[in-house]
Amino acid sequence: MTHEEMKHWLKRGFYAQKRAEVLKDIIANIREQAQNLSRSRTDTALASDAGASDRMGQALKELAEMESRYIIEQCRLAGIKAEIAATIAMLENDDLQAVLESRYLLMRTAEQTAEALHYDVRTVRYKQKRAVERLCEVWRG
Repeated sequence: MTHEEMKHWLKRGFYAQKRAEVLKDIIANIREQAQNLSRSRTDTALASDAGASDRMGQALKELAEMESRYIIEQCRLAGIKAEIAATIAMLENDDLQAVLESRYLLMRTAEQTAEALHYDVRTVRYKQKRAVERLCEVWRG
């Protein structure tokens, strides 16, 4: 695996987390729409509206489907993070592992990692590059 391929492989967790966050936002939006429909149904003029009932049923069905997709995405994210953690552990170097764990498991930026680990940002970037190179070497055997 090349350096760029390894970086891309390690970033899978970031993209899966972003997808889960989007699904969570969609769920919040659908939930809000359902609550608005529910409030509207309390009005006497809309209480007998069959269309409102259908819209509420559709919103609840969509909410259940999205929640199911969110749970599946969370499980997928947990699996990806487990694979990444196992790969990072192959480094057998606590310092390099800490940098990659901060970046690819905690999803921190280089700046956030530098602050958390008390390094200069350039040091984090150097250690990250070195750690990825070492992982490539380990994968090559």
